[in-house]
Amino acid sequence: MGDIYLELTIANIGDLTRHKEISFLVDTGATRAWIPTTVAEELGIESAGKIALELADSTVKEMPYGFCLFDFGGERVAGNVVIGPPDCEPIVGTHVLQDFRLIIDMDRHTISRGRAMKAK
Repeated sequence: MGDIYLELTIANIGDLTRHKEISFLVDTGATRAWIPTTVAEELGIESAGKIALELADSTVKEMPYGFCLFDFGGERVAGNVVIGPPDCEPIVGTHVLQDFRLIIDMDRHTISRGRAMKAK
C-alpha cells in the first residue's frame, strides 16, 4: 500500500493573506497536524505554547504548537498545528480529518466526505 496525501491550504489565523497549499501525509494514527518550522516561519504561525506528545516510537516529547486556519474545498476550520523540525513531513491527523468529515479508506486508497458531523 502506498501513502495517501491530502491537499490543504493552511493560513495564518491573524493574517489570511499569509497562506500556502500543502500536501499533507494522511496519518490516521496521529491526532494532530504537523508542519515544519520553515513553513510556520513563512506563514508567521507563532508558537502559542508546548504540548506533550507521544511519538510513534513511544517516546514523549514536548513540541511547540500554533493556531491556524485549514481550508479544504472552500470550507475553513480553525485548528492548531504542531510546529515540527525543519525537515519534518507535513502530517494531517484525526482532528483535522474529523473537522472536515473526511473518511479515509486505506484499502481503496480513497478519501471521501461524510455528509454531517456527529453531534454526540
